[in-house]
Amino acid sequence: MARVGAALSGRFFYTVCTWDTMDGVMARLMDVRVSPRGVSIALPRPPRPMPCADWLSEALQLPPGYVRRLLRQGAIRVQGQTPSGIEVWDGPVTVWIDEDLRPVEMAPETLPALRVLYEDPSLAVVDKPANLLVHSDGSGAPTLDGCVQRLLNEAGAGRAYHVHRLDRGTTGCVLYAKHGVALRALDAALAAGRIKRTYLAIVSGSRIRPGTISAPIGRDRHVAGRYRVSRTGKTARTHVEVLDEANRGGERWTLVRLRLETGRRHQIRVHLSAMGAPVVGDGLYGGRDHPALEPGQIALHAAALRFWHPYAGLEADVCAPVPRSWSRLAADVGLSLDRRIRE
Repeated sequence: MARVGAALSGRFFYTVCTWDTMDGVMARLMDVRVSPRGVSIALPRPPRPMPCADWLSEALQLPPGYVRRLLRQGAIRVQGQTPSGIEVWDGPVTVWIDEDLRPVEMAPETLPALRVLYEDPSLAVVDKPANLLVHSDGSGAPTLDGCVQRLLNEAGAGRAYHVHRLDRGTTGCVLYAKHGVALRALDAALAAGRIKRTYLAIVSGSRIRPGTISAPIGRDRHVAGRYRVSRTGKTARTHVEVLDEANRGGERWTLVRLRLETGRRHQIRVHLSAMGAPVVGDGLYGGRDHPALEPGQIALHAAALRFWHPYAGLEADVCAPVPRSWSRLAADVGLSLDRRIRE
């Protein structure tokens, strides 16, 4: 495990991560430069002579239809000229991709301080605090998107595109793309299950049996905003590992680690509640309150993200420390957080 620290655009950031190459794939490090008007990417030599549309799709991990659309729009250029999709490339080339990445005018609002766990010219992973929406619900409340966009405005270029979301009361890792090409690549990776998400939760109630919860999830027709296990719902699979258990105050408490195979709305909360052990603080699904948690916070934390970096040719593993409130909660109910991150 390596610790990396560096200065970027006048801001200090750090990450704790490991890097691995994908089996059978040669790492291809690409020089990516983001400016207010677009993105410059230095592509390596293709493994064989290839039509440029095919190599752009393969090298940048983009859907072929998206690449063809950019070419039709003239948004991709090489030395100022738009290449033909069938033009054959057999050497390294630097491509320019048009996108408006100028700083965004933002309303004068108070935004919370944000911890950046990982950052490079194209991606960022941030540590979402409790009681902060990821994106706007129309109420005008502060959002995580706004916090990230403010940082990108300070850097001079970039868009805050969240790749996935967390519920308002959940804390931890959220992955952002800083430009549209990176977003498309990460969207494809997420859909293909190549972005691995690991969560921690403290639950109370029935004893949790480790293994895989495979139960479809659909909307609860009787309670707005609530979901439930439903035979007619969408497939949902959650892998569950028990890290610690305790009996305190006539209640069973459990620290669990969870890995998502699918990403349904409220998936972890619904599955744990269906097992009779809802997340502490999660009143929507029957969880009990605890004074250690902030009002609105639930004891669910996105502890780690593991993803294939689209331009480094390597796999990144980024983690977020549990909130301070968890130490008090765990101590009060007799749980140990010693194994809280991951194996």
